[in-house]
Amino acid sequence: MKSDRHPVALALPGLLALAVAGGAAAREEARPFQAERTDAVESCVDGAPIRFRAGDRRVLLDAVDAVAVGAALARRYPVIGRDGLAPDAILLWRKPEAGWLYVTLLANPARRTELCFTATFVAARFELTAPLLVKYFGAGG
Repeated sequence: MKSDRHPVALALPGLLALAVAGGAAAREEARPFQAERTDAVESCVDGAPIRFRAGDRRVLLDAVDAVAVGAALARRYPVIGRDGLAPDAILLWRKPEAGWLYVTLLANPARRTELCFTATFVAARFELTAPLLVKYFGAGG
């Protein structure tokens, strides 16, 4: 018996089931990285973590700011783009005794649901740091 329904209409229930299953799996993956609550970030290279002290000022940059900072880092340090080290996210952190740093983060190859860091960069070297400090931390930065 031949169906009068269009082939896409016949496939729609299966596609919907896949979409729902995929959405459920995505929700079960890691919660977003919460920089303010994280005690440490593991190194992508040697496993030695950056450890944060209670009260350390830090924030995960939003996507727009991360792209801008990532581009500035790549212009100053071309190895980032050349060696495939473009960050997935960037943390702005005030390291005690060192000042403000950008910490570049990648999806951890060993644990897909976590981030690891690849490098730190002195934030004062970049003009866009001052407005980011105001945006994320207020006038006192």
